[in-house]
Amino acid sequence: MSQIGDFGLPARPPAPYAWAAMGVSEAAERLRHDLAKAIRFSAPEVPETETEALRERLHADVATTRRDDSGSQSAAEVFDAWRLEEGRHFAGALGRRVDDIASAIEEVRGLTVRLPSLSRPELERLDALTRRVASECRALASEARRDSRR
Repeated sequence: MSQIGDFGLPARPPAPYAWAAMGVSEAAERLRHDLAKAIRFSAPEVPETETEALRERLHADVATTRRDDSGSQSAAEVFDAWRLEEGRHFAGALGRRVDDIASAIEEVRGLTVRLPSLSRPELERLDALTRRVASECRALASEARRDSRR
């Protein structure tokens, strides 16, 4: 076992970063990072003029929002996992904001499963929903931070 300085204290590995032990503000920030940022990761300010380019970008940002060596998760799956772990922390106005995000995610979920066959107006609707989800997640994080300072 290694020692710390000359005090003979055993060196300990740092504690794992445990989201579950965090409060409302940190949980909201996690959603902002994991979903709001990722769902519009490659989105331009103005939607693509080419329909297939829009479809490809939405596939990357919405259908495969999180990717790693073990596979990928859609935006809806990212939200579902977050809500399962952190949703219990949110009540009142913050809980209503989470419910608003959930409502948008349900529409995102329905469009995502049909992504290969969506019409241009449906793709534009999905793109608008990604803006809404990202905006709501940022607002949730901001409100949670403000509430935590009171």
